[in-house]
Parts: sequence; C-alpha cells; structure tokens
Amino acid sequence: MSLTIPVGLAALLVLAIAYHRRRQCVGAAVMWWRRTRLTRQGDRLVRYSEVRDMLPFPPVEASEESVTVIRSDDDVPVTTLDSMLEQESTSLGYLVALAAMNGTGLTGPGAENVTRAMVLELLAGRHMAARVLVPREDAVRLFGEEALHTANPGLVVLDTMQEVVTELEVEIVRRSGQRTDARVPEGQSWLFVIASPGAAAERLHRIVQGGTEDLILGVFLGDWPYGITCTVDEHGVILDLEGRSAPAWTAHRLAICSQSDAVRHLEGCD
Repeated sequence: MSLTIPVGLAALLVLAIAYHRRRQCVGAAVMWWRRTRLTRQGDRLVRYSEVRDMLPFPPVEASEESVTVIRSDDDVPVTTLDSMLEQESTSLGYLVALAAMNGTGLTGPGAENVTRAMVLELLAGRHMAARVLVPREDAVRLFGEEALHTANPGLVVLDTMQEVVTELEVEIVRRSGQRTDARVPEGQSWLFVIASPGAAAERLHRIVQGGTEDLILGVFLGDWPYGITCTVDEHGVILDLEGRSAPAWTAHRLAICSQSDAVRHLEGCD
C-alpha cells in the first residue's frame, strides 16, 4: 500500500528546517520569538491540511493519454490527479518536504506529469494556501497555451526567467519587511517557483536557500545539485533521490497528470 506524508506534517518539516538554520545565526531572544512563530504557523498549516468537502475542480473524463499500464508485479494503482482528489491522502507532502531541502529537481520520464499534478493541487488550495510562479516557456511546456490565459489567480506566468527571478527577489524583501517580532504575518500564502533553472540556477539557489523561512520554495525541472534531485518513472514512482540528506523515499508513488487533463482542469477554473 502506497504511503503518503500529510501536507501539514511536511509543512511543519519545512518550518523546522528554517528554524534550525536560524538557530545557527541568532541569539536566544530571537530564538524565543522564532519558536512562537513556528508554533503558530504550524497550527495554521495543520488546519490547511484538513480535508475539505469540495474542490474547485470539475469532473474530467479520462483520456487515453492519461491511462497508464502498471507492471504486472505492481498491485498498487497509479495515482492520477483525479484519483488523488477523490481520496483524503495526497503525495504533495513529499514534494513540499523535498523542496524545503534547498529546493528539489524532478527528472525522469514522469517529471512533467508529477509537476503538473503538484501545481494543480496547489492551485486547488485543498491543503495549503499557495501561489505558483512559472516562466512562460515552462508554463507552455507543462500546460500548453491555456496556461497563458487561465483566470486562476494562484498561477502567475511571467514572460522570462529574468522576470521570475526579479519577482522572487522582490517578494523576499517584501515578506521580510512584513515580519513582526520575527514572525510571518498570519494568512501569508506559500510561494512556489516552478521552472527549468538553466543559467539562472545560482540565483534561484540563493533565493530558495534564503526564502524557506518566508514560505518560498522551489521545484525545478531537471537536475538540482544544490538540494535534492528526484527521479520518477512514467507512473510517478520515485526511482532515486540524490543529494545531501536525501530521504529514503524510493518506491513511493507521486500523483501524475497528463497535459491534456491538466488543460481541462485549468479551463474548468476559468
């Protein structure tokens, strides 16, 4: 039976990592405030993880593209986006936790399908309030031209990678300035950057390294030597995890979504 990590627990792990880093460079007084902030923020994230009665996704007919064949020796059904949304459990927690380790990169034949499912679940807001920032080229790669016209306010598509990096840097400054008594403001949403890093990898690394405690995380398409690289097969099964402190999560299955099904979900949000 495939195991999942509750998103609330994964988010608490994110905050615990931020707390550990902060502890290395601040005094005892700030540490007291940090504990208070983490406790309150953790409580909020647990509430986000509670199961809601309905999701803003319309019913989607299965397409031939979204149907996959499972190996004969694997009796665990493939976790598609639709089946994931019908269940209380989710695999989103794995990706949130991996992203907290200085970012995570997704590789392998199932990387794009896993990324699509993750983005759509974040936009649904079932487990946590989040915005997703994507450069135009990657948005079209994942969702087609529909991504450029979606009315979903949680999906922010910018023309170039440079604009994405600039927006993230501005957001870090803005969020840092909004802290009160070393705490994140109540109701602050998480911000995920989804991108193929390319030449911007170093700047993105600095952003996600310093942005974790301001609820800014990165999931990248391709190898990510600064954090964890996660390789997944076409069914969403984790084949390998590389990087410092990489957890032993191989063989766990992540949700997947084909491009055609993802486009229909985005259209349903308009």
